[in-house]
Amino acid sequence: MLKFSLSQTEEEGARMDKERVNVEDKMTILEKSIMQLHTKTKDIRDEIINHASHQKTVEKSSANLLKQTKMAYQKISGKEVEIEGIANEISRVKIDNLNTCSQNDLLKEKLANLIAELKKKEAEVLYEEKIIKAEHLKIEQRQLKVDQLNRQFAELSKDGQNDEKDNGPLEIELQNVIKQIEDEDKLA
Repeated sequence: MLKFSLSQTEEEGARMDKERVNVEDKMTILEKSIMQLHTKTKDIRDEIINHASHQKTVEKSSANLLKQTKMAYQKISGKEVEIEGIANEISRVKIDNLNTCSQNDLLKEKLANLIAELKKKEAEVLYEEKIIKAEHLKIEQRQLKVDQLNRQFAELSKDGQNDEKDNGPLEIELQNVIKQIEDEDKLA
């Protein structure tokens, strides 16, 4: 069950890696598109600045406007860089969130499997304990039987010592008791 869970976890991990690669590829494409757009925007700005600079030679009054335009473009560029950084951070957080959710789901599934396995093992332990208790009870019963046979043997032996004669049936009973004791010892 654990091997199955482990293989399932590895498959899920491989699938997550593929998804992560896909997301990273999409991020790379988006970043390239953003950079191309940024480059085009910068080229357009450069053309505007060049045109404004050209006009400066024509009109001195446009110098002030050019400075204001440059400052505005610098602020815009700064804001665009900030926006790109924030967008990248948002994308990273989303990916981390997806990975965390996926890991949480895997861990929840693994926990459920482990709890089920633990319950199964507990049931097996209870079953084995019942069997052990039953075997102990059988052993106690056999021990009681052996003790009873030992007492009978002791009584018969005592009776046999008082009489030195051959008592025929008592000796046969004595031999039967000895045989039962040996049989009980073998079973125990």
